[in-house]
Amino acid sequence: MRAQRHPMDLVLFFTVILLAAAGVITVYSASTVVAMQLYGVPANYFALRQLMAGVIGLAAMYGVSWLPHRFLYKWSLPIMLGNLFLLLLVLVPHVGQKQLGGQRWIGSGSYHLQPSELAVLAIVVYLAFFFTKQVTLLHSVRRGLMPALIVVGINFLLIFVEPDMGTAMTLLGTSLVVIFASGARVKPLAILIGVLAPLLVGLASVASYRSDRLAAWLHPFQHSQDISYQLIQGMTGIASGGLFGRGFGQSMEKAGYLPFPQTDFVFPVFVEEWGLVGAVALLTAFGVLIWRGFRVARRSPDRFGSLLCVGLTSQLIISAFINLGAVTGLLPVTGIPLPFMSYGGTDLIVNMVGMGVLLGVSRVSLDEEPTEDQLADVVPVEAFAERRLLRHAGPARPPVLGLETAPRAPRRAAEVHPMRPTRQRGQAATAGWRTRRETAAANTANSRMERAVREPGRRERTAPRYRGETLRPAQSWRERQSRMGTAAPPRDSGKKSKRPKKKER
Repeated sequence: MRAQRHPMDLVLFFTVILLAAAGVITVYSASTVVAMQLYGVPANYFALRQLMAGVIGLAAMYGVSWLPHRFLYKWSLPIMLGNLFLLLLVLVPHVGQKQLGGQRWIGSGSYHLQPSELAVLAIVVYLAFFFTKQVTLLHSVRRGLMPALIVVGINFLLIFVEPDMGTAMTLLGTSLVVIFASGARVKPLAILIGVLAPLLVGLASVASYRSDRLAAWLHPFQHSQDISYQLIQGMTGIASGGLFGRGFGQSMEKAGYLPFPQTDFVFPVFVEEWGLVGAVALLTAFGVLIWRGFRVARRSPDRFGSLLCVGLTSQLIISAFINLGAVTGLLPVTGIPLPFMSYGGTDLIVNMVGMGVLLGVSRVSLDEEPTEDQLADVVPVEAFAERRLLRHAGPARPPVLGLETAPRAPRRAAEVHPMRPTRQRGQAATAGWRTRRETAAANTANSRMERAVREPGRRERTAPRYRGETLRPAQSWRERQSRMGTAAPPRDSGKKSKRPKKKER
C-alpha cells in the first residue's frame, strides 16, 4: 500500500483565514472605546495585538501542515509531560501572573502565555496516541480506560485550581469525545458521566462567584443590575441588531454598556453590527470548518490521525457551543472565548496550530483502503494462536508443526476492516479479501496435487478424530478382511434372492 501526497484542504485553510480575519476586524470595532477610556491606549491597541497573534498563528499553521502527524505520535509523551510542567509552574507564587481573580498566565507585562489553552491540544494528542497504542486493551476498564482517565483528571484538577472552570470543562468534554470515538464501551462512559454531573454541579456551587453565575442564568431579569448585568446587555445587543445590523463600528453596547466586549462577549457586538445575516454567515463558516475537520478525520490513513482530527474538531465545537450558549442565556457564563473571534493571542495561536495539524493530515492519503494500521500495537490472530499453543503444550506432547523450535515471529500490525467504503466498489473494495482467499485455495490445491502424485490411491482424513491419533491412509472393507485372513463374500449377481415360505401349521 503506497501513500500519496496531496495538496492540503484548501477549503479548510481559507475558512480558517476568513474566521481569523473576521476576528481581527471585530476585535478592532469592539475594543476602540474600551482601549481609549479604560486603558488610555490607542484605539487600535487590541486589534494590532490580535493581528500580530494572527500572523504568528498563520505561519505556525502553515509550518505544522508540512509536519507529518506521526511526529506527534512519537513525541506525545514529552508533549504531555511538558504540559503538566507548565500547569504546575503557573501555580508557583511569583511565577504565575494573577489577573481578574485567576492565576492562569506565565510571564509579565503585555506578553504572557496561558498553559490551560495548550493543555487541551496536549490532551488530544496524548489520548489519540494512547488509544492507538493500546487498542487491544480498549474494552478493559482497569488497563485501558482507567489510565487515560487518570491523566485527564490530573489536567482537569490543575486547570480547575487556577481557577479556570470553563477551560477545564472544555478539556473534559473533548476528552470524553475522543474516548467515545476510539471505540470504548458506552456503559462505563455513561456511568462516569452520571457520577461527574452532580460532582461538577457541586464544584460550581462552592465558590461564590460561580453560584452567582448559576443564579444569573436561572433568573437573569431578577438580578439585571448586578450579577446578570453583562448577560442582559449581551442579549440587548443581539436583539438590537435586527436583520442587517447597525453597520460596522456602530455598536452601542461597546460604548460603556457591555463590560469587556472584545473578549467573551464579542458575539453580541458582531451581531449588533452585522445583524441576523452576519450571525448566520458566521455560524455557516463554523459549520464548514467542522465539516471539513470530520471529513479529514474520515479519510485519515491511520487510527491516530483519525482520533487526532476528531479531538481537534470537537474542541472547536465545544468551545463555540459553550461561548454562544453563555452569551445567549442558554448556558451559564463560564468565560470561554469564541474561537478565532474573541481577543486572546494564546487562544488564537493554539487554535490555528490545531488547524495546521488537520491540514497536515489532509495532505496524506492512500491509493486504496487501508487494510492494516501500522501504528497500532496489535498482535495478529495467527501469532496469538501460535503463542497460545506453545504456552499450553505439555512436555509429553509432540511438537505442533515445528513451532516449538521456530523463533518467535516479530510483531506486525493486525489487519482491520476498512473504516469507509471506497468510491470504486467491487474489485477494488475486496482486493485484499480475494487475494487471501485465492492464495489459500491455490496452496490447498497444490498440496493435494503433490500428495496425489507422490502417493497415488491414498486417501487421508484432514484431521484426527481424537487427540494423539496419527493420520493413516484409509482402507476399503475388502483390504481389511484380507489382512485379517477372512474370505471375502461372493459378489452379488444382482438377482433378488427368494425367501423360503413359512410352513403352514
